[in-house]
Amino acid sequence: MAEAARWALLAYGILMIVGGVLGYVLPKTPSKISLIAGAASGILAIVAWLIARSQLVPGFAIGLVVVGGVGFMMLGRLKQSKKFMPSGMIVALSAIVFVIVAAALATSE
Repeated sequence: MAEAARWALLAYGILMIVGGVLGYVLPKTPSKISLIAGAASGILAIVAWLIARSQLVPGFAIGLVVVGGVGFMMLGRLKQSKKFMPSGMIVALSAIVFVIVAAALATSE
C-alpha cells in the first residue's frame, strides 16, 4: 500500500504542475494564479513523495495536508462555478489520492 501511495503522490504532483501550466497557457487570458498554485502544490506533493521514500509517516502526513488543502480549496471553487472542469476534476483526483495516502498512513508502522 505504501508503494501505491508514493506513486500516487508523485503522479498527483506532476499533474498539478502540468495543470497549472495549462491553466496559464491555454486560456485567452493567462492565469498566473493557476500557474503559481499548480506549481506550488505540485512541488509540495513531489517533496512529500521524496520524503516518503525514506520516512513514510512524515512524507504521507505532508502529502495528506497538500492533497487535502488543494481538494478543499477546489471544492469551494466548484461550488461557486458549478463547472466540473477544472475544479471538479481536481476535487475528484484529490479525493482519490487522499484515500490512498490515508490508507497507507494508517497501515504504516
